[in-house]
Amino acid sequence: GALPAGIEYLEERTVGPSLGADSIKAGVTASIGGLVLVIVFMLFYYRGSGVNAVVALALNMILTIAALIVLGSTLTLPGIAGLILGIGMAVDSNVLIFERIREEIRLGFSVPESISLGFDRAFVTIIDTHITTIISSVILYVTGSGPIKGFSVTLILGLLINLFTAFFVLPSMFT
Repeated sequence: GALPAGIEYLEERTVGPSLGADSIKAGVTASIGGLVLVIVFMLFYYRGSGVNAVVALALNMILTIAALIVLGSTLTLPGIAGLILGIGMAVDSNVLIFERIREEIRLGFSVPESISLGFDRAFVTIIDTHITTIISSVILYVTGSGPIKGFSVTLILGLLINLFTAFFVLPSMFT
């Protein structure tokens, strides 16, 4: 039942569409700033291999955005977050591969052997991290609402495309 209680308005606000546009603009600005810092780091720390990583990362982003366009997705703030996380996972994949290559060189293998072994030995770890994240994202998609679904779709696409770039595109750049 209803109790007779009065309501006293202390404040009333209206939020317009510009707030959402401002948030998306801030998200894109933050993404670009973070991407620039990651690119500078990869180029400085990994030098020639960093160039390969940056090219693979750019291809990864282009393919992910293209896939979102093909699916007719609208890029929302959670979608931008999924894109950023996917880029972070792509950078992590590159770091794993490059550090494995360095480890093989330190063990005395030739550069071509080290590159081959580095990719081979990093493969299992990268597949593991991507598959577990994809499983979590699928659960988010199944149980989540609109914005959560957008985040998970963007992340899943980014991860699948990252597997392609990390194990088909990037190795071909070293040969």
